Amino acid sequence: MTIIYSPSDVQELLGIDGSTLRKYAILLEGHGYQVQRNNRGHRTYIDKDVITLRKLIEFSKQEGMTMERSAEAVMTWTSEEYKTVTLTEVVPLQTTNDGDIEQNTNTEELLDRIEHLDQVNLELIKHLKEKAVREARQEEKINLILKYVERMEQLEKERSKMIEEETRKQIAVAEQRKWWKWWK
Repeated sequence: MTIIYSPSDVQELLGIDGSTLRKYAILLEGHGYQVQRNNRGHRTYIDKDVITLRKLIEFSKQEGMTMERSAEAVMTWTSEEYKTVTLTEVVPLQTTNDGDIEQNTNTEELLDRIEHLDQVNLELIKHLKEKAVREARQEEKINLILKYVERMEQLEKERSKMIEEETRKQIAVAEQRKWWKWWK
């Protein structure tokens, strides 16, 4: 017996809202996936559709996967999956506990998040290393500037002493009178 799910049932099973479910269904239909409709034209879903939607969500969470590429991957997966399905394989699929699927999905989500956090941490470490290198270069430049300023101050003091000494000599010479001009 096939269970028919309403859109609200599928939303609850997948943990998504109505507009997201519609978007996913339209995307899959655009790639040739058949979603059943009732006599009013509203979509109805069966176990196979729920599994396919879960797979779409799983693919879309992988890094570098757009929704378009995820839909293509799901269509490839469904065509391969359902070509090889036999009657004995359908029974376990129908008796699969939603909690197990949800737990697998949660585990995969956690693994994806851990992988993402690892990448973020690596990028942060890289930025911190780059910042440390920049700061070290700036400190070297500051030290060079300080040495230059100290050297300039030292040269200025030496010049000042030389000028002062030269001035004293000139004053001494000017004050020194010749002995024959002592009466002046």
